[in-house]
Amino acid sequence: MAAAPFPERSAESSMDVAIDNETEPRKYLATDKAPARFYVDSLVHDVDALELLLKLFGSERVALGSDYPFPLGEAEPGELIESMEKLSAKDKAQLLAGTAREFLGLNP
Repeated sequence: MAAAPFPERSAESSMDVAIDNETEPRKYLATDKAPARFYVDSLVHDVDALELLLKLFGSERVALGSDYPFPLGEAEPGELIESMEKLSAKDKAQLLAGTAREFLGLNP
């Protein structure tokens, strides 16, 4: 899993030189009806950046990220997510554990 500041712009500009994929990059991102078609992590160190990730990928495709074992960013993984008042309890639970559990096939 990886996160980039503006993945849709980077992917769009790559389409000019990449001829092996005829699918428009935005088709892989979240829509009103479905989450994105790939996963990213939440380690962006910024509320605005995390809100953008959630808009582009949906909470079903953003998993908790950490810099462990390096002492960078959040002292406690998930602090940024927990601090976001705009997020519902359901979305916070999804980001903190739900997405990773689903990715790993650990949900009942």
